[in-house]
Amino acid sequence: IEPLTDRELDVLKLLAQRFSNKEIATELVISPLTVKKHTVNIYQKLEVKNRRQAVSKATALGLVSDR
Repeated sequence: IEPLTDRELDVLKLLAQRFSNKEIATELVISPLTVKKHTVNIYQKLEVKNRRQAVSKATALGLVSDR
């Protein structure tokens, strides 16, 4: 798979913690639209269709921990 950027990994870790896009935006001090763009990039790179699949695949690949 194509490597994720550091910022995409930051977003992915917060997705794994079940943060909403708005919460991720607040946490990372970016706009919700930027969060949306990062999640779209993450889905494409991991070849998934939604955040649940993204977190599951990222966990399996060792990109994020279970908790």
